[in-house]
Amino acid sequence: MSAPVILEYNLDKAQKLKLMFACAQLKITCHSVPREDYNQPIAALAGVRRRIEGSYAGEGFTDEMLVMVNFTGNLLNAFLNALRLNRARSIALKAVMTPSNADWDSVKLHDEILREHTAMHQKKK
Repeated sequence: MSAPVILEYNLDKAQKLKLMFACAQLKITCHSVPREDYNQPIAALAGVRRRIEGSYAGEGFTDEMLVMVNFTGNLLNAFLNALRLNRARSIALKAVMTPSNADWDSVKLHDEILREHTAMHQKKK
């Protein structure tokens, strides 16, 4: 399996530092995704596939989001625990890169995670 990678979106400085510390503890590479790269496939952002030409010119999104790439179940649990131990604020939108979403761009993935998150929380009410 390739090295684990976190793609992070829209974290403030304090939250990003806590994330980076958790990643360093577990030897996870962390990439901040700038808005101009929102058109790139998730797999390209993770360094698994080639990037496409051009930059994103849309509005994008401002929600915090994490995408985990090449994570085992044990690593996922260890990472989430490390975030808690580092007192990182909860990030509602989290996903694992899968064969189904690897070719999606950031906006499509964000919109799908947000839809699922909203539906899940409405069921709880």
